[in-house]
Amino acid sequence: MRISSQTFFMRNTSSMMEQQASLSEKNLHLSSTKRVMNGSDDPVAIATIQRLKQDLSIGEQYISNGETAQSANELSDTALTQSTYILQRVRELMVSGSNGTLNESDRNAVAIELESLRDELMGVANTKDGNNQFIYAGYEVDTQPFQKNEFGEIEYHGDSGENDYRIGAGVLVQANDSGSKIFMEVAEGNGIFVSELNANNTGAGVISSGNIIDENAARDFLDQDYTIAINDTGTGPEYSVYGLKETTVSGSANISISSVDLDAADINSVDPAINGPVTINFIETGTSTNQFQIEVNGQLSSSIYDGNNAEAQTLNINGIAIEVDGLPKNGDSFQFTQFVAPTPYEEDQAISFNGIKTQVKGEVEDGDTFTLRQSEEKDIFATIQSAIEALRIPGTDQTAEAQRNTAFSMSLLQIDGALDNVTGTQSSVGARLRTIDNQYESTLDFNLTIQRTLSNLEDLDMAAAISEYQQEYSMLEVSQQTFVQLQQLSLFNLI
Repeated sequence: MRISSQTFFMRNTSSMMEQQASLSEKNLHLSSTKRVMNGSDDPVAIATIQRLKQDLSIGEQYISNGETAQSANELSDTALTQSTYILQRVRELMVSGSNGTLNESDRNAVAIELESLRDELMGVANTKDGNNQFIYAGYEVDTQPFQKNEFGEIEYHGDSGENDYRIGAGVLVQANDSGSKIFMEVAEGNGIFVSELNANNTGAGVISSGNIIDENAARDFLDQDYTIAINDTGTGPEYSVYGLKETTVSGSANISISSVDLDAADINSVDPAINGPVTINFIETGTSTNQFQIEVNGQLSSSIYDGNNAEAQTLNINGIAIEVDGLPKNGDSFQFTQFVAPTPYEEDQAISFNGIKTQVKGEVEDGDTFTLRQSEEKDIFATIQSAIEALRIPGTDQTAEAQRNTAFSMSLLQIDGALDNVTGTQSSVGARLRTIDNQYESTLDFNLTIQRTLSNLEDLDMAAAISEYQQEYSMLEVSQQTFVQLQQLSLFNLI
């Protein structure tokens, strides 16, 4: 009786514990609403479930990245819109400031407003995001990108870094633009040439921008600056066109032809024939550091260029006046070529050479020169400053008016270039925002598909599970009651 009683108790206890464990497990599944919680629940489905969950997590990260990129691009879009409004106002003021009816006081009032707009644009360029970081500083987000130096010039202290965010499989979107690219890298003039007057001109002539009219003809001649020199030998003004380009240069000097005096006594020794280049060399004197003579066609300048002097200096060699700025090196060499021989000047006459066309308007005087300089890059702030300086050119005579008008014409072209730069960047920002929106919708659809597949694989059929749970629970109760009844069976109860 001991052995059979012990076996009876053990079997019943074990059975009820198994039923309780099964109910406990079913209760866990019910509370989580998941059919598959462990690998043992469905070994085939669990691997797919884990992979789908990983894909879902990646999709959620794509959405998070997209939200970050969207916020950054929306802030940039707002700043670029403000910049556009400021530059449009700058352009309006420059157009009104070039009106010949304005007096000096009126022009100064315009200049003061331009100074205010310049500072306002600097503030926009130093915009910060919600994390107190500068949005146009590249990777140097904690450094104010645009700062004034001791001379009042605005310098860029950021870098060219651009952050990319992955917002989809194989889809990267840019979240910022370098302030250098937007505000500092603006082409001068019309992007090909910058038109300038010599500061010593005495006439009222102005020069238009230089344009290419024959690309094939101009292709080999865009690497040099051009000087249009006016000479009057007594029969009326004539113009000549000269080109100047680097040949062998290791120093940092910039040179330009200030004037060509065809009446000079020894001009024939340095004046080139048509298309016959003349060499301009820098020769170190050896008497003092950074002091040079200039040699033109074997003729040496009588004066010395002092490279230790920060100011631009002009040296005259037999009627050719050469302005030098910067520090040359011994042996630096330039090529000086005449492309148009002396030709009678007619007001408003088109001047064409080497596939390039320009126009000089107004009365000119003997010794006046006009320059077409190769376009470089100039920042927006310096362009506005050039317009301010043009407004403050003193004088009311035709010469001063010509200087102002030419400076204004170039500044207007550069403001237009700056506007193109800003609006072009804003178009890129808009395209990025559209990409983010499209990818967001795509990722949401993808995640929804994954969630539906996951639900089919791991979610519990609640109605069936509850029914099964109730059935097992009832069976457990029956087993417990039966066990209680059976353990009371004993022969002693019949005595």
